[in-house]
Amino acid sequence: MNRILPRHWSLMTKLPLTITLMVFASALTIGLVVIARDGARQTARLETQTLALARAVAAAGQDALLNRDTWALYRTLDQLIERQQAASGDTPVVDAAFLDAEGVVMAHTDAAAHPIGLPLIAQGPLASRQISYALGAAQATLYPAELRDPDLVHAVVPLRVDETDVGYLVLRSSMQPMQAQLRKDSWLVLAFSIGLALVTSTLGILISRRMVSPLRDLANGIAAVSQGGRAEVREVPLIDRDEIGLLAERFNRMVSELERNKRLEQDLANAEKLAGLGRFAAGLAHEVNNPLGGMKNCVNILRHRPDDADLVRKYLPMIDTGLDRISATIQALLGELRGESNAHPCRMGCLVDLEALIRAEIAERPIALTWNVEPQVLMGVSISCTCPHVHQIIMNLSRNAIAVMPEGGSLNVTARRCGGELVLEVADSGPGLDAAAQRRLFEPFYTTSRQGTGLGLWITYTLIQRMGGNITVDSAPGKGARFTVTLPTVAPFKVPQKESERAA
Repeated sequence: MNRILPRHWSLMTKLPLTITLMVFASALTIGLVVIARDGARQTARLETQTLALARAVAAAGQDALLNRDTWALYRTLDQLIERQQAASGDTPVVDAAFLDAEGVVMAHTDAAAHPIGLPLIAQGPLASRQISYALGAAQATLYPAELRDPDLVHAVVPLRVDETDVGYLVLRSSMQPMQAQLRKDSWLVLAFSIGLALVTSTLGILISRRMVSPLRDLANGIAAVSQGGRAEVREVPLIDRDEIGLLAERFNRMVSELERNKRLEQDLANAEKLAGLGRFAAGLAHEVNNPLGGMKNCVNILRHRPDDADLVRKYLPMIDTGLDRISATIQALLGELRGESNAHPCRMGCLVDLEALIRAEIAERPIALTWNVEPQVLMGVSISCTCPHVHQIIMNLSRNAIAVMPEGGSLNVTARRCGGELVLEVADSGPGLDAAAQRRLFEPFYTTSRQGTGLGLWITYTLIQRMGGNITVDSAPGKGARFTVTLPTVAPFKVPQKESERAA
């Protein structure tokens, strides 16, 4: 049916139309089959009646034909016509004739067309063959199909006396009354089929609406689900408990689950935003506290020796550098929060200035600092970053090393170029780390110190990952720790004179 009806038609149209066509075709086919069988049955009955009537008329006129009493033969034929008219009001007998053994007319219902004493007139080749067949008949019979007129039944009865043919009776009856009734029945069947189709089309529309409406709602619901959060997903009303109803129920259950999952995702997104905001605030506090600690140490030293001009010349630039670092760190973190990236090829000569900050962080602690960061080694080395970020990495690792050696020790900071990478190493002689601590070392808020926040190494790890680098730790309990950072180098770029002087 889909190959007959256009594909773009709605199922609301296809379903009732399909039902209507099927009912109409079925009713019409059944009706026509019944009419055809009834027509065949009536034709057989008419043939039987015609042959029986011909035998009865032949028997009634046999003596008159033997005596060649034409008037008696005419009365016999007239009585035949009268009985047919009295019985049905419309005689099916078209004509009848008594012929002698040579085919000469002895009596005919149409005497004007077929006069007595002349051979039966043949009007056409078919009539000639019919006469020849009648004169050769050996018993009462009907004409074969190839010798019949379309709307007539032909019968012939030979009349014999002492095995001698004395004549024939030929009789024709009309099939038109029967055919007219069959045509009338056919129109009734057609009208009944059309009426039944109209009734079933109404029922089909009601059924299709009841069936298709949930399917259409399901289609709209699926389209809404496919659009995600851009469309409202409504539940499909449950009409029946059949397969479509079961499908609608499961769809509604899926919609409920999707709504619940959507709310959970929103809650998780909000929680993630809050957690991210918390991590940002904690990271900001941590990164601001680092230079503040060094600056505080400088201020404490100057407070005790305010008249020492050398200390003033030494620590005031460090305080100024710390303030610049705090400002740069805040701007960098805010840029990351907004999704901005200020990374650019940065010359590593800026690392030389970190020595004074780290020594200020050590202050009076008995820690020996070995600073292996030489300008000539870093000449021409650039990485994709911002100076505050690479400063953060070294300062965070150094501050953690200083914090684990309250009783003193050694701190080694090394920078070198290895192929296409910049390698930074921060090693201490502290208590070291076991395997369990090393596995969780870079998780946020994980710390082995009571005073630590657990953010320094996490921030360091995050910065290194953004630069496309890697960080490893080599440590064991009682043997100190060595952190190795590898960062890919990039081609240097020309900077203005002021910036190059600042980097140097």
